[in-house]
Amino acid sequence: MRLLQEQRLFIAEVPTRLYIPERARGLLLLGHGGGHSKDGDRFIRLSRHYAERTGLAVACIDAVDHGERGPAASAEGLPRAWHSRTTSQMVADWGSVVDHLSAVGPPVAYVGFSMGAIFGFPTVASLPTIAVAVFVVGGIPDGGWADDPALGPSLIGAAAKLGGADVLMLNKDEDEMFSVHGVRLLFDSVVARSKQLVFLPGSHDDWSPDLIAQSAAFLEQHAATGPVVPREQGSR
Repeated sequence: MRLLQEQRLFIAEVPTRLYIPERARGLLLLGHGGGHSKDGDRFIRLSRHYAERTGLAVACIDAVDHGERGPAASAEGLPRAWHSRTTSQMVADWGSVVDHLSAVGPPVAYVGFSMGAIFGFPTVASLPTIAVAVFVVGGIPDGGWADDPALGPSLIGAAAKLGGADVLMLNKDEDEMFSVHGVRLLFDSVVARSKQLVFLPGSHDDWSPDLIAQSAAFLEQHAATGPVVPREQGSR
Protein backbone atom coordinates (compact mmCIF):
# COMPACT_ATOMS: atom_id res chain seq x y z
CA MET A 1 0.00 0.00 0.00
CA ARG A 2 1.36 3.40 -1.00
CA LEU A 3 1.72 6.17 1.58
CA LEU A 4 -0.91 8.81 0.82
CA GLN A 5 -0.78 12.51 1.50
CA GLU A 6 -4.31 13.93 1.76
CA GLN A 7 -5.21 17.60 1.36
CA ARG A 8 -8.36 19.71 1.44
CA LEU A 9 -8.13 22.70 -0.88
CA PHE A 10 -10.18 25.52 -2.34
CA ILE A 11 -9.07 26.01 -5.95
CA ALA A 12 -10.70 28.96 -7.71
CA GLU A 13 -13.46 28.64 -5.08
CA VAL A 14 -13.93 24.96 -5.94
CA PRO A 15 -13.78 22.69 -2.85
CA THR A 16 -11.31 19.90 -3.61
CA ARG A 17 -9.88 16.84 -1.91
CA LEU A 18 -6.49 15.66 -3.17
CA TYR A 19 -4.84 12.29 -2.51
CA ILE A 20 -1.16 12.14 -3.48
CA PRO A 21 0.64 8.77 -3.36
CA GLU A 22 4.39 8.45 -3.22
CA ARG A 23 6.00 9.29 -6.56
CA ALA A 24 2.70 10.33 -8.12
CA ARG A 25 3.04 10.53 -11.89
CA GLY A 26 -0.08 12.39 -12.93
CA LEU A 27 -3.68 13.19 -12.01
CA LEU A 28 -6.81 11.08 -11.92
CA LEU A 29 -9.99 13.15 -11.79
CA LEU A 30 -12.84 11.51 -9.86
CA GLY A 31 -16.40 12.69 -10.48
CA HIS A 32 -18.83 11.87 -7.68
CA GLY A 33 -22.47 10.87 -8.12
CA GLY A 34 -25.54 13.04 -7.65
CA GLY A 35 -26.52 13.60 -4.04
CA HIS A 36 -22.99 12.72 -2.90
CA SER A 37 -19.90 14.88 -2.44
CA LYS A 38 -16.13 14.73 -2.30
CA ASP A 39 -16.45 14.23 1.48
CA GLY A 40 -18.83 11.28 1.43
CA ASP A 41 -17.45 8.03 2.82
CA ARG A 42 -18.01 6.23 -0.48
CA PHE A 43 -15.94 8.69 -2.50
CA ILE A 44 -13.23 9.05 0.11
CA ARG A 45 -12.78 5.27 -0.04
CA LEU A 46 -12.81 5.30 -3.84
CA SER A 47 -10.29 8.15 -4.00
CA ARG A 48 -7.88 6.32 -1.72
CA HIS A 49 -8.39 3.05 -3.59
CA TYR A 50 -7.65 4.53 -7.01
CA ALA A 51 -4.62 6.43 -5.72
CA GLU A 52 -3.19 3.28 -4.15
CA ARG A 53 -3.93 1.07 -7.15
CA THR A 54 -2.77 3.41 -9.94
CA GLY A 55 -0.04 5.57 -8.38
CA LEU A 56 -1.87 8.64 -9.69
CA ALA A 57 -2.82 11.59 -7.53
CA VAL A 58 -6.61 11.63 -7.23
CA ALA A 59 -8.57 14.90 -7.22
CA CYS A 60 -12.25 14.91 -6.30
CA ILE A 61 -14.24 18.16 -6.34
CA ASP A 62 -17.71 19.08 -5.13
CA ALA A 63 -20.03 19.40 -8.08
CA VAL A 64 -22.22 22.48 -8.46
CA ASP A 65 -24.96 22.48 -5.75
CA HIS A 66 -23.27 19.61 -3.89
CA GLY A 67 -21.19 19.32 -0.73
CA GLU A 68 -19.66 22.62 0.30
CA ARG A 69 -21.23 24.28 -2.74
CA GLY A 70 -24.76 24.06 -1.36
CA PRO A 71 -27.50 21.46 -0.91
CA ALA A 72 -27.55 18.53 -3.31
CA ALA A 73 -29.39 19.45 -6.48
CA SER A 74 -31.44 16.27 -6.21
CA ALA A 75 -32.71 17.00 -2.68
CA GLU A 76 -36.00 18.51 -3.82
CA GLY A 77 -36.03 17.34 -7.41
CA LEU A 78 -33.84 18.46 -10.25
CA PRO A 79 -34.64 21.81 -11.86
CA ARG A 80 -35.43 21.55 -15.56
CA ALA A 81 -32.30 21.12 -17.70
CA TRP A 82 -30.04 21.21 -14.62
CA HIS A 83 -27.39 18.88 -16.08
CA SER A 84 -27.06 20.59 -19.45
CA ARG A 85 -27.04 24.06 -17.84
CA THR A 86 -24.39 23.00 -15.33
CA THR A 87 -22.04 21.21 -17.73
CA SER A 88 -20.02 24.24 -18.84
CA GLN A 89 -19.38 25.26 -15.23
CA MET A 90 -18.21 21.76 -14.31
CA VAL A 91 -15.84 21.65 -17.28
CA ALA A 92 -14.45 25.06 -16.31
CA ASP A 93 -14.08 23.96 -12.68
CA TRP A 94 -12.09 20.88 -13.64
CA GLY A 95 -9.94 23.03 -15.91
CA SER A 96 -9.12 25.40 -13.04
CA VAL A 97 -8.26 22.49 -10.74
CA VAL A 98 -6.02 20.88 -13.37
CA ASP A 99 -4.19 24.17 -13.97
CA HIS A 100 -3.63 24.71 -10.24
CA LEU A 101 -2.31 21.18 -9.75
CA SER A 102 0.04 21.20 -12.74
CA ALA A 103 3.05 20.68 -10.45
CA VAL A 104 1.59 17.33 -9.39
CA GLY A 105 1.30 16.24 -13.00
CA PRO A 106 -1.04 16.40 -15.99
CA PRO A 107 -4.51 14.84 -15.95
CA VAL A 108 -4.17 11.38 -17.51
CA ALA A 109 -7.29 9.60 -16.23
CA TYR A 110 -10.92 10.27 -15.37
CA VAL A 111 -13.42 8.15 -13.45
CA GLY A 112 -17.02 9.28 -13.03
CA PHE A 113 -20.00 7.69 -11.32
CA SER A 114 -23.57 8.46 -12.45
CA MET A 115 -23.69 12.29 -12.46
CA GLY A 116 -19.89 12.21 -12.52
CA ALA A 117 -20.12 10.13 -15.70
CA ILE A 118 -22.53 12.61 -17.29
CA PHE A 119 -20.17 15.50 -16.60
CA GLY A 120 -17.20 13.28 -17.42
CA PHE A 121 -17.81 13.03 -21.15
CA PRO A 122 -17.47 16.78 -21.83
CA THR A 123 -14.67 17.07 -19.27
CA VAL A 124 -12.57 14.37 -20.91
CA ALA A 125 -13.30 15.88 -24.33
CA SER A 126 -11.93 19.19 -23.05
CA LEU A 127 -8.67 17.81 -21.60
CA PRO A 128 -6.51 16.28 -24.34
CA THR A 129 -3.94 14.71 -22.00
CA ILE A 130 -6.51 12.30 -20.52
CA ALA A 131 -5.60 8.89 -21.93
CA VAL A 132 -8.06 6.67 -20.08
CA ALA A 133 -11.64 7.24 -18.96
CA VAL A 134 -14.02 5.03 -17.00
CA PHE A 135 -17.69 6.00 -16.91
CA VAL A 136 -19.64 4.04 -14.29
CA VAL A 137 -23.45 3.69 -14.15
CA GLY A 138 -23.95 6.52 -16.60
CA GLY A 139 -25.59 7.01 -19.97
CA ILE A 140 -28.37 9.04 -21.56
CA PRO A 141 -31.32 9.15 -19.15
CA ASP A 142 -34.67 8.49 -20.77
CA GLY A 143 -36.88 8.53 -17.67
CA GLY A 144 -38.84 11.25 -15.94
CA TRP A 145 -36.15 12.00 -13.33
CA ALA A 146 -34.14 14.21 -15.71
CA ASP A 147 -36.22 16.81 -17.55
CA ASP A 148 -33.39 17.83 -19.84
CA PRO A 149 -33.99 17.52 -23.61
CA ALA A 150 -30.59 19.05 -24.44
CA LEU A 151 -28.63 16.54 -22.39
CA GLY A 152 -28.69 13.63 -24.84
CA PRO A 153 -27.39 15.59 -27.85
CA SER A 154 -24.77 17.25 -25.64
CA LEU A 155 -23.48 13.91 -24.38
CA ILE A 156 -23.44 12.40 -27.86
CA GLY A 157 -21.45 15.37 -29.14
CA ALA A 158 -18.90 15.06 -26.34
CA ALA A 159 -18.63 11.28 -26.79
CA ALA A 160 -17.52 11.82 -30.38
CA LYS A 161 -14.57 13.95 -29.19
CA LEU A 162 -12.68 11.54 -26.93
CA GLY A 163 -9.93 11.14 -29.52
CA GLY A 164 -7.11 8.82 -28.52
CA ALA A 165 -8.46 7.89 -25.09
CA ASP A 166 -9.20 4.33 -24.00
CA VAL A 167 -12.77 4.27 -22.71
CA LEU A 168 -14.65 1.83 -20.48
CA MET A 169 -18.35 2.12 -19.68
CA LEU A 170 -19.39 -0.02 -16.70
CA ASN A 171 -23.16 -0.32 -16.31
CA LYS A 172 -25.85 -2.30 -14.52
CA ASP A 173 -28.45 -4.36 -16.35
CA GLU A 174 -31.30 -3.31 -14.02
CA ASP A 175 -30.37 0.37 -13.70
CA GLU A 176 -33.49 2.35 -12.87
CA MET A 177 -31.91 5.65 -13.98
CA PHE A 178 -30.11 4.70 -17.19
CA SER A 179 -31.78 2.17 -19.46
CA VAL A 180 -29.82 -0.28 -21.58
CA HIS A 181 -31.06 1.62 -24.64
CA GLY A 182 -29.73 4.96 -23.39
CA VAL A 183 -26.41 3.40 -22.40
CA ARG A 184 -25.93 1.73 -25.77
CA LEU A 185 -26.89 4.90 -27.63
CA LEU A 186 -24.14 6.83 -25.83
CA PHE A 187 -21.59 4.03 -26.20
CA ASP A 188 -22.23 3.81 -29.95
CA SER A 189 -21.44 7.55 -30.17
CA VAL A 190 -18.02 7.21 -28.52
CA VAL A 191 -15.08 7.87 -30.82
CA ALA A 192 -11.92 6.79 -29.01
CA ARG A 193 -8.72 4.80 -29.41
CA SER A 194 -10.52 1.85 -27.86
CA LYS A 195 -13.85 1.42 -26.12
CA GLN A 196 -15.52 -1.29 -24.07
CA LEU A 197 -19.04 -1.64 -22.68
CA VAL A 198 -19.69 -4.01 -19.77
CA PHE A 199 -23.03 -4.74 -18.12
CA LEU A 200 -22.99 -6.24 -14.64
CA PRO A 201 -26.07 -7.56 -12.83
CA GLY A 202 -27.83 -5.29 -10.38
CA SER A 203 -29.39 -1.88 -9.85
CA HIS A 204 -27.99 1.62 -10.26
CA ASP A 205 -26.62 2.08 -6.76
CA ASP A 206 -25.19 -1.44 -6.41
CA TRP A 207 -21.46 -0.81 -6.84
CA SER A 208 -20.11 -4.26 -6.17
CA PRO A 209 -16.46 -5.03 -5.38
CA ASP A 210 -16.23 -6.61 -8.85
CA LEU A 211 -17.34 -3.37 -10.50
CA ILE A 212 -14.73 -1.35 -8.62
CA ALA A 213 -12.05 -3.97 -9.33
CA GLN A 214 -12.80 -3.85 -13.07
CA SER A 215 -12.57 -0.06 -13.11
CA ALA A 216 -9.22 -0.08 -11.29
CA ALA A 217 -7.80 -2.84 -13.51
CA PHE A 218 -8.72 -0.88 -16.63
CA LEU A 219 -7.02 2.22 -15.25
CA GLU A 220 -3.88 0.27 -14.38
CA GLN A 221 -3.79 -1.25 -17.85
CA HIS A 222 -4.26 1.95 -19.83
CA ALA A 223 -3.05 4.91 -17.75
CA ALA A 224 0.00 6.49 -19.35
CA THR A 225 3.32 5.59 -17.76
CA GLY A 226 5.59 7.51 -20.13
CA PRO A 227 5.61 11.07 -21.48
CA VAL A 228 2.11 12.50 -21.85
CA VAL A 229 1.11 13.07 -25.47
CA PRO A 230 -2.06 15.12 -26.04
CA ARG A 231 -4.81 13.37 -27.97
CA GLU A 232 -5.46 14.47 -31.51
CA GLN A 233 -9.04 15.40 -30.67
CA GLY A 234 -10.26 17.53 -27.79
CA SER A 235 -9.08 20.90 -26.60
CA ARG A 236 -9.99 23.09 -23.69
